[in-house]
This record gives sequence, structure tokens and C-alpha cells, in this order.
Amino acid sequence: MRRIRKFAIVVWHTFCKQVKSWSFVMLFSVPLLLLAVTFGTEYFIINSMGDTYAVVSNNPEISKPFVKANVEDYVDDTIKTVSIAKKSLQNVDIDGYVDIEVKRGQIQADYFGTKKIDSKFKKRLVKYLKQLQNERSKKDSKLNSSQTHLTPVLSEHLQKMTINLGEDPHLFLSTIFGIMFVIVGIYTNITAQEIAADKGTKIIEVIFSSISAVKYFTGKITGILGLVVFQLLIYLIIGATGLEMIKHIPQAAPFMAQTNLLAYARAIVQSLLGIKLVYLLLGIILFMILAAYCGAVVKRTEDASKAAQPVTYFSFVILFIGLISSNISTLKNPIIVFLSFIPGFSSFFMPLRLITKTANNWESAFSLLILIGCIGLLVFSVGKSYKRLMLQNDSKPFWQKLKKS
Repeated sequence: MRRIRKFAIVVWHTFCKQVKSWSFVMLFSVPLLLLAVTFGTEYFIINSMGDTYAVVSNNPEISKPFVKANVEDYVDDTIKTVSIAKKSLQNVDIDGYVDIEVKRGQIQADYFGTKKIDSKFKKRLVKYLKQLQNERSKKDSKLNSSQTHLTPVLSEHLQKMTINLGEDPHLFLSTIFGIMFVIVGIYTNITAQEIAADKGTKIIEVIFSSISAVKYFTGKITGILGLVVFQLLIYLIIGATGLEMIKHIPQAAPFMAQTNLLAYARAIVQSLLGIKLVYLLLGIILFMILAAYCGAVVKRTEDASKAAQPVTYFSFVILFIGLISSNISTLKNPIIVFLSFIPGFSSFFMPLRLITKTANNWESAFSLLILIGCIGLLVFSVGKSYKRLMLQNDSKPFWQKLKKS
């Protein structure tokens, strides 16, 4: 029980020490400020631009006059068929399209879009449809008494944009890239500096007399991992709260529809749930252990960030390979399949293979066992030599000491 309490003290002390530091405040606030500036800029750009629609019909003579009259401010006159309009809407090139048809002498218009039709555009459209209906009623002498009082119908069909991660793994890859770029790129330095800060001090000798080096090392890694999870949870809470508030702001409706922010947010959260989140966290732990090992080797705390650079570069190389290998055909390549079982690489490639259904559950379980086994072996081996590394204080070059250790 006492051993567990000592381990918990190390974890808690490491966590609190980092949370109270100014570096964590910067780590927490800078990404949020960058996101706020990015989305704020996009919001003002989108709101400064007018809505764009396509107006099509199986009879071009019906839609042509309206298109010609509104081409300067509302209508895209390059879209002339329903199929092209559907594709343009899917690609978010337009805000919606109107399909005008004549059924039993009545003008019927169907609007399809991701948001409600603009009020000014709607007034123009309704006015044109009434004019069109009147002209048709006058020309068609065969109309009976009930048909002469026909009024045009405008129906609105709002569509929700969906993102299929199974068909397009790029969203998951960009999410992982963003998370790993921030976490691995920054927390490897924090881990190395945290470990190097105790290097050669008298207090470390006292600590090792009361707790084993393996437990102390594991406690340090666990405390920093808790910091990572804490930061991600804060981002998740802020993101969910922010999206919920934006949904109820009328002025933000065009921005939400144009960017499909809710659909992307749901897809990103779904992409990180389940086994993929386990792979992500285990990958972070692996890189943190390697960074901690580099931090234990250096002589001075100032050299810790430089010592962690090989680990950071290694993670970026893996991410780069992932970027050029994110399509389904490449993920079936034997080399990529092999790399999805190698610790370090597996945290990126196996989740991608699972999303694209190019790997089954047995392969995932086997890859996960290898990754967990590798982490356990690293913790044990680094922990065993941790005491010796922390107490040695020679002036040999970093690479020579790394090779010797």
C-alpha cells in the first residue's frame, strides 16, 4: 500500500508541477488562439460573400430568364443540369439549387441546400414563379376552371452534410497529424526536460533510497501523460460547449452551413473513439518514454530539448509516410501492412487500415499486443538503467553516452 502511495505522489507531483507552469498555460492557450483566429477569419470571409445558387430545369426556357436576371448577385449560370447542381452542392461550390418543373400545368420548384434559402433571393424566386404561372395559364387555353387558379409551389429540402471516414481517411489522418504534431512535438521536450531536471541532484539520491527507479520513472511518465489527457479533455469540453453555443446564434448559421463544422466535429470525435484512441495514447506513451530516455542521458537540463529532437524527427517521418500513404490502395501495400505491426508506426497505420477496412480485428489485436509489449519492455529496460543514468555525471558527448547506455 505504501509503495502505491509513493507512486501516486510522484504522479501527482509531476502533474501539478507542469500544470502550474507558464509553459502549460502557453501550450493550452496558443492552439485555441490559433483556432479562434482561423475560424474568425473564415467567418468574416464567408459572411462578406453572398449566397450562390443554381437554378435548373429539364426545360431550359423556364429557368433561363431568371438565371439571366440574377446572375450578377445570386445565380451561377455555368450550372445547367440537376446532376451538375447536385455535385456542386456536395462539393460546397454552391449553397443550394432550385429545380423548376411543370406538372399538370402547375409550376413546381424544389429547393435543395444545406441551409435555408436567402430571404431576398426567395422573394425574387417566388415573384418569378408567380409570373411564370400566370403566363402559362394565359397561353394554355385548355385549362379548366380549377386549373386557372393554380399557384406555383416552392418546397424547401434541407440536407445534412455527412462525412464518410471509410471512404476518405484524410480527415482522420489530418486529425491525428494535428494532435501528434502538437503533443509529440511539444511533450517530448517537456518529458526530456522533466527527467533531465533531476539529473545529478542530491535529492534524486534521497528519492531512489525510498522508491525504486522503475516506479519513479513510470510515475514521471504517468504524470506527464495525465497532463496530455487533461489538455485533450479541456479542448473537448471547450469545443463541445462552443459548438452548442454557436448553433443558437442566427448570425453564425451561414458559417456553420458553409463549413459543415458540426459534421466535421462529429466525424473527428467518431474517428478517435474506441481502439483508435488506444493506439493514439499508446503511441504518445512510446514517444514519451524515448524522450525521457534521451533526457536521462544528457548532462545539463539545457541540452534536454536538443536530445529529444531525434524522437520528434522520427515521429514526423512516420507522419510524412502516413500522409503519402493515406489512400486505400497504398494501405494494402505489403510494406505498409508490415509497418502497421511495428511499434511507433502501428499507432498511425493500423487505425488508418481499420478505418478503410483493410485490416481485420485479429490483425488489430495482434498489432496492439506488440505495441503494449514493446512499451512494457521499454519501461522495464529504461527503468532498470534509470538510476545509473540519473546519477552519472560525465562529460562524454550525447551520442556516445546514448550508445553506451
